[in-house]
Amino acid sequence: MIGFILSQAPAEQAEVVYEFSRLHSLEGWWIWAAMLSGLVISLILLVRFYLRDAAELATPIQRTLIGLRVVVFLGLVFLFGDFQRRTERTLMLPSEVAVVVDTSQSMTLAAGAEGVGKTREEMAIELLDQSTLLTSLSEEHRLNVYSLGEESEASLLSASGLGANSADAPESVKAESAPAQTLKSSDGSVSESAVELKANDAENSRSPADVAEVAQGSSPSSIAVIGSLMMIMGLMLGCLTLILGVLGKEVMLGRTLVLVPFLLGLGMVLTGAVYTVETDRTFRSLVFGGESSVAAVAEGEAENAAEEPAQEAANEDADSRGDAPDWKKALAATDPQSRIGDAIRSVLASHDPATLAGVVLVTDGQNNGGSDVNAALSSARRNEVSIYPVGMGSGEAPLNVRVLDLDAPRRVYPGDKFTVTATLQASGPRDMMVDVELLDGLDQVGESGEEDAKPPLDVIERRSIELSVDGSLVPVRFEMEPEAVGRRRVAVRLVPRGEDQNPQDNLSDAKYEVVSKKLRVLAIAGGPTREYRFVRNLYFRDRSIELDVWLQTGQQGMSQDADQLLSGFPAKAQDLFEYDVIAMFDPDWTSLTLSELELLERWVSQQAGGLILVAGPVFHPKWTKLRTDPRLVKIAGFFPVTFSTRGAMIASGRQGGDSAWPLGMTPEAKRAEFLWLGGDAESSEQLWQDFPGVYDFVDTKDAKPGSKVYAYFSDPTTQTGGTLPVYLASQFYGAGRTFFQASGEMWRIRGEGDQYFQSYFTKLARWVSEGRLLRDSTRGVLLVDSSAAMVGDSVTVRAVLSDEQFEPLDLPEVGAKVLTPYGRIEELPLLRLKGEPRSGTYGGQFVVREAGDYEIRLTLGDALNEQLLRQNVRVRLPTMELERPRRNDDLLNRLATLTDGNYFPMDESTSVEAIADSLLEAIQPRPQQSILPGTYDQIFVLRRNSALMWLLATFLTMEWVVRRLHRLA
Repeated sequence: MIGFILSQAPAEQAEVVYEFSRLHSLEGWWIWAAMLSGLVISLILLVRFYLRDAAELATPIQRTLIGLRVVVFLGLVFLFGDFQRRTERTLMLPSEVAVVVDTSQSMTLAAGAEGVGKTREEMAIELLDQSTLLTSLSEEHRLNVYSLGEESEASLLSASGLGANSADAPESVKAESAPAQTLKSSDGSVSESAVELKANDAENSRSPADVAEVAQGSSPSSIAVIGSLMMIMGLMLGCLTLILGVLGKEVMLGRTLVLVPFLLGLGMVLTGAVYTVETDRTFRSLVFGGESSVAAVAEGEAENAAEEPAQEAANEDADSRGDAPDWKKALAATDPQSRIGDAIRSVLASHDPATLAGVVLVTDGQNNGGSDVNAALSSARRNEVSIYPVGMGSGEAPLNVRVLDLDAPRRVYPGDKFTVTATLQASGPRDMMVDVELLDGLDQVGESGEEDAKPPLDVIERRSIELSVDGSLVPVRFEMEPEAVGRRRVAVRLVPRGEDQNPQDNLSDAKYEVVSKKLRVLAIAGGPTREYRFVRNLYFRDRSIELDVWLQTGQQGMSQDADQLLSGFPAKAQDLFEYDVIAMFDPDWTSLTLSELELLERWVSQQAGGLILVAGPVFHPKWTKLRTDPRLVKIAGFFPVTFSTRGAMIASGRQGGDSAWPLGMTPEAKRAEFLWLGGDAESSEQLWQDFPGVYDFVDTKDAKPGSKVYAYFSDPTTQTGGTLPVYLASQFYGAGRTFFQASGEMWRIRGEGDQYFQSYFTKLARWVSEGRLLRDSTRGVLLVDSSAAMVGDSVTVRAVLSDEQFEPLDLPEVGAKVLTPYGRIEELPLLRLKGEPRSGTYGGQFVVREAGDYEIRLTLGDALNEQLLRQNVRVRLPTMELERPRRNDDLLNRLATLTDGNYFPMDESTSVEAIADSLLEAIQPRPQQSILPGTYDQIFVLRRNSALMWLLATFLTMEWVVRRLHRLA
């Protein structure tokens, strides 16, 4: 580089560099040799020609002419070199540290080997919230805290320290305070565009206050004054020389002529140099002092205005981060997977490896998802980034047996057999024999409505089994056949035949209810389809169901297997409101009047009725063509989907395609118990996969907002706008539920077994009518979107309430309470929902973070007439995170050893301050110095050209005058 450093500002880490920019583009020694040779030859020829041209003149005149032309020649060479000025800043990139905390569900396990005491999650929160780790790291590093779980990338929770809203950080660091991704490319290098942008901001950082200070304190520049005086003297001497030449005093002319270009040239060089360098001052202020240029002031104001949006954006970014988050909420261990490898790779990709001093990994080491950890380990080694694992939990498997989960139905009917499944797990040095007891009894409730602490339960069955201690999960199934009606409690208790370090987890219980009320079902069919006939026979033979039917195409005097045969839709509200479920099989909606549809809507929304809608090819297209008929809006509102306008059926209007397509079950289907045809989620999922499928469907456009889709028709050729047709879906409709089935072909599942068809429609009828069967009050109903959930799921609660006059409740909010499995009571505000078909509808949601039974309670009325609404949610832990309760020391040790880091095991007996001190001692800062070259000063270029132009023009004019005076050509 051809240039030099004129000045340096240590406070701002800025250097003003002057250089010949055009000469930078010249590469290769031969170019330089040719250019220098050309310059030397040109200079020699110039001197020789002028000596020959002025041979008859006096020696002073000859030298003056040669000097004038040489100066012009050198000025042109100087102009060719393109002399420039720029501000080069040194940016000190701060050292970085990333803290990655595991938020998978295995962190809910105990931290100690005894299986009791603090959990791993609580220990991790203590390390971040109660130790000096984060505070001390923030003083020397830019600190980012991430969480790792089931996502493919680590989630940023907090950013602090140098460069992150730090008032004490230098300007060069504050410029780096944006997230690392904005300055780093995918390979970790600093992007050129970001550097150039920051250089421009740094170079143009003069504020109006700085310009005003320059304007008030401006004084004449001594160099500029001297140069100006020399130019004046040169002009005066030039005039004198001209007069002497006119008078014919040639002897004196030669002596004075030599001084004129010297004084003028030196004066112009000195004054022009100062004028060019001092770009924020006018020529007048340089020579005479006073105010500086108005343009400079305006420039400073414009630059400051350009900085304000960037500063505001930086402030908003800092405000969005805010203070330290609520670590208990941010680090809640709810994720069903640990993707350690993916988390490390995403953190490495988001930081510059040159400044990343280390990655602190707070985890138990149970990697059970995502990419292989070895890939992330190789990336860390390649980038020379050390990993410092903090191993949570115990390195030894606790000697313990426990009931991990208990699965029981929420509601059964007298005489119906049902299955209770307990999931057991053992850990320790050897296999263990345990006695498994099944207990059952009434769920006792006191007069105040509060449950007794531990109602007595009777042992009704006992088994002895051997549990392996490899962490595997062992399911144990019991069959029960209840007889007594009421709210009951079932439990499974373990009695180990040896040592057990944590007896508190040897029992798990669940609530269920035995209801004696028969389910009143009304079946409506447009015609005697196969689906309708199978379902009618099924419901008629079920002792817990009372069935009435209305076959719309039936003839007078026909016979049907039903308790009562209707000839039309129930005309009175009290007749319709007796039913719990209405199952409609491709009904002729056009035969229903508007008042009958309004009565049906009242039954669903106010009386919590359950509506099953099975579409078909005969009558379904008729109501979709009503267009301007007011009944269209009522009918369409019952469906949880919207329908396509391109025709009622696919495959050219035929009923049935050429081949069957299996149903594409969604994750919602795995959580819907009424779709568990095999008794549990796993076996049912396999059964649906083995089901050959259906041929037909009605063409749906999309699911409505708030509805749940359980299955799609899987033929890829039937997509509309990239979405498959919805086959199974449901929605809340006021206090009730509606369920949609896109064709009457579920009878085909009888090919897998008659019991599956029976299970599907029996469970479906009981599920959609759940609101009516679980009504605890005449003033309303409390519903949840799912009675079974996994830890980390969000449970939606819905309430349809009335006042004492049975009018819709008109309050902005009602307060419910959630009773957690460990006895805590949490507030759950339910807000009034807008746009619902019935007023008085309220909704809210909460996240379940513990396994066990949750109960939602809502109290209505005063102390004299208090009514309690309840709903239960059974929450389970996924098995993947709990299969290996022991800390994975092998993996964590390998991560530390191969990346030159340190491994810090941490259990309940370890002090968080000791771990924090060890980490602070091990992690050394790695700041990096980067040079921001900056852009060229355009004002400097303009002034440089102006000064050079005056110099060349003056010398060429003097040469012409001298030659004319001496009569040279």
